[in-house]
Amino acid sequence: MNQSVLFYGDEEILKALSKKGSETDIRYYNSKIGGNEITFLYPFKFPERVQTLLNAASVANKAILAVGELDKSVGEFLLALDYNEIRNLGVIAEEPLSQQITKIASGMGISCHSMKPSYEDFEKFSLIPVDSRRQENMAVLDQSFQVKGVGTVSLGFVMGGQIKKHMVMKAYPSGKSVDIKNIQIMDVDMEAADPFSRVGLAYRNVEVDDVPKGTILYSKEGVEFSESIQLQVRTNPTVKIVPSVGEKIQLNFLFNNVNAEISDISDGKFLIDVDRKVPLMDIIFSITSLNSSPRIIGAGKPAN
Repeated sequence: MNQSVLFYGDEEILKALSKKGSETDIRYYNSKIGGNEITFLYPFKFPERVQTLLNAASVANKAILAVGELDKSVGEFLLALDYNEIRNLGVIAEEPLSQQITKIASGMGISCHSMKPSYEDFEKFSLIPVDSRRQENMAVLDQSFQVKGVGTVSLGFVMGGQIKKHMVMKAYPSGKSVDIKNIQIMDVDMEAADPFSRVGLAYRNVEVDDVPKGTILYSKEGVEFSESIQLQVRTNPTVKIVPSVGEKIQLNFLFNNVNAEISDISDGKFLIDVDRKVPLMDIIFSITSLNSSPRIIGAGKPAN
């Protein structure tokens, strides 16, 4: 099972156990552990930019925390796991800090696994099974560029179903239909890619502007888009901040960070007006208020 693992803390551990790949506002490290292709996402611009953390968390299925102290950034990291339904956390820390982190995370329903920065412990962690969150075909792209003799190439993550060669998918936000010509995983040509795979995609007759960062590729029919979205919002009981009507916020989802405003709150449902149309998909929308502490104030999915 291929995996994407959110990592925060001592980057030297990643350098020792994996190979650095591409870089945006996230550094990607690749490794083959226990027969699995593992991509580690290191949001190196966090804690300055909380969006970087949420972008990485939105495509991860596990996380590892390797820190020497308990501070606000660790608190926001754990909130990002909770809101993005990441339920397996590897903890690399000395006692009693490891116990403190485990107690807090366990209260959020996160299973903690004490680890050492060794290949053996990383392998054990990689073998913990995690189910895909969705059945329908979906991928999200974090970068696209031109390759001479190939055309437009994108890097991204499979989020559900299975992405196959010659599959035609729709692209949000451009609205284009894209025909996938070739798929690679860690520079190896593949016929298909499963959830949480880090993929390279080449297309037929697609321009870079058709598939910018934050593009969601999907094959489900009837997806709607709107400049107003109603979310069934969940907040963490440890966060005392209460969002209010009229508050300026951001919606963060799958490498998208969209300015928005809360226009109504009723029975846990938030009606949110956004600066550009967003997809009314069964995905997690994190809510951030950049002037609050913590900055992540809740998350939700479109209300039925």
